[in-house]
Amino acid sequence: MVVRIHPGQSARRRPPRVALRALLIAAATSLASCPNPATGPALAAGEPDPGSRRVATIAQADSVAIHRYARTLQARFERLRLRELPRIPGGGSHECDEIIGRLCVWDDGYDDWKPKEESAKIRAGRSELLAGLDSLGALLPGDHWIFGQRIRYLAEAGRLVAAEALGRRCTLPGQWRCDAYLGYVLHNRADFARAERAFRRAIAAMPEDVRRQWTAPRYVLDRELRLWHSEQPDSAAALERLWMLADPLFLTEGNDRWTGHMSRWSYSMSADRARNPYELSWGDDFTEVVVRYGWPAGWERTWPRIGQSSYTIVGRDLPGAIRTFPPREVLARGPAGEEPVAWEMPERHPRSAYLPPYLDSLGAVDGQAARFWRSGHVVVVAAWTAPDDEADSPGARRARSGDAPVLAGLFVEQEGKIRGEARVVAAPGGPVRLRTSAPWADWGTVSLEAWDPEARHADRFRAGMGFRQLTPGLLAVSDLVLLDAGAEPGRLEDAIGVLRTSTEVNSGEALAVALEVYGLGVRGEAVRFDTWVERRGEGFLARIGRWLRLAGPREVVSVSWDEAGPRGAEPMFRTFTIGLPELTPGGYDVVVEVSAGGRPPLTARRGFAVR
Repeated sequence: MVVRIHPGQSARRRPPRVALRALLIAAATSLASCPNPATGPALAAGEPDPGSRRVATIAQADSVAIHRYARTLQARFERLRLRELPRIPGGGSHECDEIIGRLCVWDDGYDDWKPKEESAKIRAGRSELLAGLDSLGALLPGDHWIFGQRIRYLAEAGRLVAAEALGRRCTLPGQWRCDAYLGYVLHNRADFARAERAFRRAIAAMPEDVRRQWTAPRYVLDRELRLWHSEQPDSAAALERLWMLADPLFLTEGNDRWTGHMSRWSYSMSADRARNPYELSWGDDFTEVVVRYGWPAGWERTWPRIGQSSYTIVGRDLPGAIRTFPPREVLARGPAGEEPVAWEMPERHPRSAYLPPYLDSLGAVDGQAARFWRSGHVVVVAAWTAPDDEADSPGARRARSGDAPVLAGLFVEQEGKIRGEARVVAAPGGPVRLRTSAPWADWGTVSLEAWDPEARHADRFRAGMGFRQLTPGLLAVSDLVLLDAGAEPGRLEDAIGVLRTSTEVNSGEALAVALEVYGLGVRGEAVRFDTWVERRGEGFLARIGRWLRLAGPREVVSVSWDEAGPRGAEPMFRTFTIGLPELTPGGYDVVVEVSAGGRPPLTARRGFAVR
């Protein structure tokens, strides 16, 4: 994400430099001239002490001067930063994906952009600024603006240990600011559980108008999600669920998407009335951009065009940022009933975006998940391959230096809570096969996750799906699962160890599939299985050609058989192998239709890709 403005280049009158030593000498002289209460004339009962009044007046005047001097130091550093920013070609104007107040926001598509190393002058200037702010903060410990600058610039310098220590020493009036800044630092330290606790303390103690502003979802939810949220009977619980699902990885402790959101508000609070590289005063437009997309990872300054002196300041976010909130169709049952609804990220400009501190990139899992019904719960199985050094795009992840493990997990969310989970430590590029269970429920979300902390990369797949209780005696089928070639397990427990970890197959390969059938045994009827492979996502002309009998059938191979149903009411577990002909590369579905006793047939399908 890129933020760009075109500030005017009219010369600014520099604020006068305040000599701090002279300020303190003047304060000491003024205090020395005050009458000594021990030797001065006695006061009548109830008469105010003129010396105390004068001390209070001098202290107030000195507080104002100290605060102004702090702002002078901060502005001086930002002018230095502006002069030292890396230069880039102007490139002319750019079409905005969105205009927010004075700011033009767009996605530039530079997936390999990285912030340039800061100049030595900027680093030295920031250190000098922090030293000055430390001295002023000691003189004025209750000034929240000075305190906010110290926290923000310490974090910017990467001095997070010092920033946390400062946050824990905070004595600002109104403890909520202390907790908000502490949460900001802890989030940047990737200590999300403690950051969450700090922010919740801040929210509980902050003024009501600030609480409403910080917790309202209007900046981060798109129109469809705002509409969905407004339709929910319990809007607070619905918002909690949205934030829970927005967490990029359930593998990590704490919800870093929520603490990241609160950190953006803390950053905006510290940046208010402070000089920034854009050379514009902070306003609601800056706050909205920061809350939606975060603060820039780096700034750049364009070279002036020939014959001109004006330039443009460009702020850039790290390219791996993603939209984290779920699409509306994943949140509840839709027209497809129990069928899974994949959580897909559209390509259009996002309403908000976020990149966790522990990731440079988030990719997609190539794997499978399936549901199998039991008494009182649903068993969820999943299989995929852990990420390795083979990046999907250049520069997408860091090279590994050793054999550090990959963390993997399977999670089931229902009503905003994790109801089932399984975790494992896997080898990079190795197989992951997991099983968990979740209670019957109307709807939920399944998440397959694998995180390589050393490479700062993760893969993820999420989908919404139903977990309703099955009606006894009613015909039903499980999801299909693909098995390793040649596998013929006799029950679900044996199938988990041979689940195929990729949905990609070779042309001409035999495809092993497993499923369960429910609602049999009571009537003792025979069961018919019809299975076939069909092309996925055919175009309009191909469908017309088959309708006119100018093209072959959609099914590329099919198999059918009949067998007796089970003797009891237990699930009927079946595996079969279907040989694939020489198929052209692309997407296909293996489809199974089950019918029994004259009841309407049921269909299950599983997608796969031919390499």
